[in-house]
Amino acid sequence: MYHIVICDDEPIFLTQISEMIIDILASMGESCEIRKYTSISELKNTLQNTPKSCDILILDIMLGENNGISFAECLRDTENQIPVIFISSSKEFVFDAYSAEPVGYILKPVSRQKLAEALTRAIRHLIPKSIIIDTPSRTVSFHIRDITYIEIINKELQIHLQDGTVTKIYKSLSAVREILPKDIFVQCHRCYIVSLYAVRSIRRFEITLNNHEIIPVSKYSYRDVQEQLQQYAAKMVLISPDSSKIISSLAIIFYQSISYKCKQQ
Repeated sequence: MYHIVICDDEPIFLTQISEMIIDILASMGESCEIRKYTSISELKNTLQNTPKSCDILILDIMLGENNGISFAECLRDTENQIPVIFISSSKEFVFDAYSAEPVGYILKPVSRQKLAEALTRAIRHLIPKSIIIDTPSRTVSFHIRDITYIEIINKELQIHLQDGTVTKIYKSLSAVREILPKDIFVQCHRCYIVSLYAVRSIRRFEITLNNHEIIPVSKYSYRDVQEQLQQYAAKMVLISPDSSKIISSLAIIFYQSISYKCKQQ
């Protein structure tokens, strides 16, 4: 669930854009909690007291005597690297807004397509790029996209990367699972965790990776893995700049699923 904060001095607009956001995220298979404010002072107090309560900030530029751009610039100078989407009735502030590094600048009346594009950029901004794993003997870090799968063999954790290398550490699979992004990695077997980005297709009791390796899927995990993979692929079509690859994978996934069901009938 994403925590979205909207600040605009028009109550009717706040209601309209909230409904639009809920609908857009629902189409991605996501949900959200929205909090609405009509002044910078209210918003400032909230972010100061509960800084982690906001994942995405949607901010009107002109809020009475206050300036949304100046407020967003102040956020940039803190540890709260919240993706900001500006809303405005005028184009005149678009160049000034660059200093706050927003993920979107949308003119009123707000287009659903423009808002969806800005939200997908904001979500992409939130996806972690790397993980750090601490062990008693050393600390290792990995880029999220480099990991294909993780397996446990005789209490030794083996992390398989896209370039074919394998890093071996002593850590429990459950401990590593807790720090992995849950919308990108799935545990398909008691001994395996797979990156959904590395999956080519899924059949009953096995996953085929893009590098053609086969990973077992337990019968208890199959349906959950299949559903999570389909949700991930559908979502990544919207937020990935390389959507052609995702679309191809999604087609293969659905084909494999339908083929298997037909054979069972």
